[in-house]
Amino acid sequence: MFVKNPEYFMTIVKERSISRAAERLYLSQPYLSQYLAKMESSLGVTLLDRSHTPLKLTEAGELFYAYLERQGYLDRQLVSDLRDLRDKKRPVLHLGVSPWRGSVLLPEVLPLFAEQYPDVQVVLHEAPVPQLEDLAAGSVTDLCIMQIPDNLEELAYETVMGEQVFLVGHREHPLLKEIGESSYQDPKPFPDLRLLERERLMLLPPDWRLSKLLHNVFSVYNMEPQNILVTTNTTTAINLAAERMGFAFLQESGLSRTPYLDQLSCFTVGDPPLICSLAVVYKKNGFLSPAARTFIDLIREHYRPFDRRSR
Repeated sequence: MFVKNPEYFMTIVKERSISRAAERLYLSQPYLSQYLAKMESSLGVTLLDRSHTPLKLTEAGELFYAYLERQGYLDRQLVSDLRDLRDKKRPVLHLGVSPWRGSVLLPEVLPLFAEQYPDVQVVLHEAPVPQLEDLAAGSVTDLCIMQIPDNLEELAYETVMGEQVFLVGHREHPLLKEIGESSYQDPKPFPDLRLLERERLMLLPPDWRLSKLLHNVFSVYNMEPQNILVTTNTTTAINLAAERMGFAFLQESGLSRTPYLDQLSCFTVGDPPLICSLAVVYKKNGFLSPAARTFIDLIREHYRPFDRRSR
């Protein structure tokens, strides 16, 4: 749909006043009011609730405003892509990922992506999970691989999978020697989480999604851990567990590239077993290039064996 002078409507919404928008656009108020009336007439809906001061978008207006935002982004993206093509610049895919997730996922997926898009330059933005939300919201990245964000005001997401969370500890830990073996190929449920109340637990920061899920499980089992070591890196937690320093929690998809597996016992957590969702997150109303969409498809395919949502 072609919209003439979309900046007129966008300015009215931002100023929340036709008169202030007219001043900003150097137009007369009657002309801008007539423009808005013609727009609403052509669409067959009311875009602004004029009974409100300042003006307020109707439900149809919110939908139309989101469309114009997306269209403006697509227009700018097209100009940029055509300029890069003209100047023979390599297209770029900006990818946000946590250091641990990148270390276990990218060696599997990037070679496949490079085969299909050898001319696309991948720029990695490795950052702690909370910072990935800011990178996506600020359009620094084209997409981020992370848990579903809490704040979706500026972000959209597509769920990739729901994977099990394992409790891991050294096989020779006294507690695990009493409980018995449980391998990552055939993990058993941990019999009673309250047994861990005084054990050292390596956890991610409390405001991170996985930690929030775990603390909820602890509450369900009426358990309050007494000895928590906080780390921002899952690899650090696993390495410490392998040195008999306590217990860590690991998403199932990271097992294949985890060292010391022969020394670790793995248990599922909770009943039913705890599942943590992984998503691809990007700017709401943003543009996903064909290369970005292909990368998402490759991630989905890689994680298909770990997806517990449909089982």
